Amino acid sequence: MKKTDTKLLAVIGTGLVFAGGIFFSCAGTSSVPAQVSPDESEDVPVAETVIPEAEVPFTIAFAEKLQERLENGTIEEALALFNDLPPEYEQDLDMQFLRASLLVSAGRLDEAAALTDTLLELAPGNSDVLTLSMMLAKASGDTTKKSALVKELLETDPDNSDANVELAQEQMLRRNYKLASVYYERGLQNNPDHPEALAGYGQALYFIGEDEASRAAFEALLEKDPENSFAYAYLGKLAAVDENYKVATDCIEKALEIDDSVFDYWLDYGQYLRYRGNFAGAEAAWIRAKDLVPDYFLGYAYLAGLYDEQNRFAEALEMYQKVVELNPKYYFAYESLGMFAWHENNFGEARSAFEKAYGMNSANVSYPLMIAATYLKEQKQQDARSFLSKAMRNMNTSSVEYAVLRLYYDSINDSQVAQKVLNTSDRNLKGKMLYYLGLFYEINGNDVLAEKYYTDVLSLNSPMFFEYRLAEWALSDNK
Repeated sequence: MKKTDTKLLAVIGTGLVFAGGIFFSCAGTSSVPAQVSPDESEDVPVAETVIPEAEVPFTIAFAEKLQERLENGTIEEALALFNDLPPEYEQDLDMQFLRASLLVSAGRLDEAAALTDTLLELAPGNSDVLTLSMMLAKASGDTTKKSALVKELLETDPDNSDANVELAQEQMLRRNYKLASVYYERGLQNNPDHPEALAGYGQALYFIGEDEASRAAFEALLEKDPENSFAYAYLGKLAAVDENYKVATDCIEKALEIDDSVFDYWLDYGQYLRYRGNFAGAEAAWIRAKDLVPDYFLGYAYLAGLYDEQNRFAEALEMYQKVVELNPKYYFAYESLGMFAWHENNFGEARSAFEKAYGMNSANVSYPLMIAATYLKEQKQQDARSFLSKAMRNMNTSSVEYAVLRLYYDSINDSQVAQKVLNTSDRNLKGKMLYYLGLFYEINGNDVLAEKYYTDVLSLNSPMFFEYRLAEWALSDNK
């Protein structure tokens, strides 16, 4: 039987069957020592009282069979036992609730929901049945029914753990972590060991920066469940906040040892290894992440950044291409894709990427300048002028941005434009415009002035704009 995330699913433990607060003794036929008086010798054989098998209560015998099927067979085989219930148990609330829980474990949600609706008619207001019905409504996407059941549970018990956890999870999806922590904390009032409440409470506290309380919640969760990978993963995140990457690595390795199928664990693992200088390990972790979820962009984005850092340009370009393929709205990837396509002299692809970035952020003058430069690199002067005539519309004609765009448009008054750039007080803007002066001269064959302005960009020591990297590449390629 697989582990489940809710206490309502049938769990067969040593000697007990538990389902929604329903306990059946699984002792079966047992030997009970006879009372021995103090003066009797220990060597005297002890008589035993044996309960005849015919007198074993049905519920005990049934629980034993159920436990045996779950331990040695399948859930479906366990469910088959319910087909032969005596008539007096066919409408028994406890027995049918157990059956509904097992149907959930078997993934037969429609049957579980139908049976749960019947149980609600038999026992209106029963909190266990209401909770199971709530979870089934959530699984089926029936938010209206789920909300009504949450409300009904809280009307009779404001501290109902499962209902409060559900409210908390709704707030987590809205990123309202503070309110989520309130609901999780309320859910822990009735059941301090509630695993979902503890996990959610720790996570919400992590997001609102209450690190010590978050750590305490996850440590409490591990006391109850030493194999909880989620708790180890978040203890790793908390260690990383303190830049203790050795502890963070140890924690996430423990999480992966328990469950190596979680995408986020591999992302975190790669980050911690990267911060510790283990680039090969980080790459391997992020490759595993992208292979686990090949249709999600983030694994490719991490690899792209790593390849970028290592100057593995072709591989970085390939990763950024995959990022924008999978997430066309990931704005920053277009800028990076444009940069690496530019480095590979793929000016058409660079232009397409910068056009996408420009469409998402038309206020950034870097993008129209790079688009114009790609046309000029391809000797398409008329296309560049046509594009720039539109880009310059409604711009402040006294601004340095307009002056540089105009220089790319008509190639005149370059010395006046250069002086305007040099007089700019904004270091980032000045650095950007110095790069475009250098690029203008490179395109027009003046390598001496191009190198001068590229060098001026690097002298600012302010790599807060992507043109800084382009200037580095330009100088490196010229050596």
